[in-house]
Amino acid sequence: MPATTPSTVPETTAAPTTEPTTEPTTVPTTEPEVYVNPLNGEVLDAPFTGRIFANTVSNLADNIPHVGVVKADMLIECYVNMDSVVRCLALFTDIDSVDAIGSTRSTRPMFNSIAQHYDLILSHAGGSDQALKDAKDRGVENFNIDSWAVASTGASYRDTERKGAYENTLYGIGPGIKAYAESQGYPMTLERDYGFNFTDDGTPADGVEAKDISITLVYEKARKETRMVYDESTGKYAFNQYGQVMTDLKTGEVEAFRNVIVMYADITTTGIYHIADFSAGGTGYFACGGKLIPVTWSCAGDKEPFRFFTESGEPLELGRGNTYMAICTPQSPVVCEGMPEQPAETTEAAS
Repeated sequence: MPATTPSTVPETTAAPTTEPTTEPTTVPTTEPEVYVNPLNGEVLDAPFTGRIFANTVSNLADNIPHVGVVKADMLIECYVNMDSVVRCLALFTDIDSVDAIGSTRSTRPMFNSIAQHYDLILSHAGGSDQALKDAKDRGVENFNIDSWAVASTGASYRDTERKGAYENTLYGIGPGIKAYAESQGYPMTLERDYGFNFTDDGTPADGVEAKDISITLVYEKARKETRMVYDESTGKYAFNQYGQVMTDLKTGEVEAFRNVIVMYADITTTGIYHIADFSAGGTGYFACGGKLIPVTWSCAGDKEPFRFFTESGEPLELGRGNTYMAICTPQSPVVCEGMPEQPAETTEAAS
């Protein structure tokens, strides 16, 4: 038999296996929500749901110095009477921290209107039948801290050592005001939009030099001068009027503000009282960090907040801190170092 040659079996090479690759999953990061105080922009641990309290403060030359205004988150100055009476409305997000505020005077339709726009709890020293009816018609939660029924609960006191007229000696007591409001069943929580935007540095990048701002509140023939003087060391504007810087009567602390707003509004009178047409919107000025820019503002309704914008239409960002606001006619001049020439009607009104 022929010899058998063993056959060669070809080797089989296994095909390489490719392990499936898993693309890394990118988990989107979400920035934690930042909560801020609605009036001063300070960062909070939780949303602000409390009530904002407002107190009417006398601002005539023989009624100063103030007490407690240094603790206000916002101070609004405006004419309230046809007899050239200028008063302030001091707004507080933490009324419990205010030992005394005043001197406290009666309310006026202008203050009632502002309280309506911001759902404020308004404390005052009474008012005329017209002013009190106006507050009631607007649905403003308010009370007279000079009445015995309220004062006896610890909401106010008379400073018997203060010189001057008796009406200039009434002061509200923050914790007492809040306690009385609670006793009347006023809600102590409220979630709403207050309309203000804040940033760490509110200095307007394109602002003009404004370290010494003169604001002349004008209504017909009445004039009232306010000066806001910038202090580089504090980053705030010191409130000056009647030829002097405003300091707290009890503590000596300077009344100074991070932001300054001038809000031009169409102001008329109802009876003897001033009232503004806030629904019409308008223009104004904003200063922070020693710089000033023109702004516009609008308001969508009687219970809506004021909203401020840059001239280009961007929402205005205030610096974190307290604010002084003057509400006045468009004929009220604002002058500072870098201010361009003002419109003719404003210049004429100032003469």
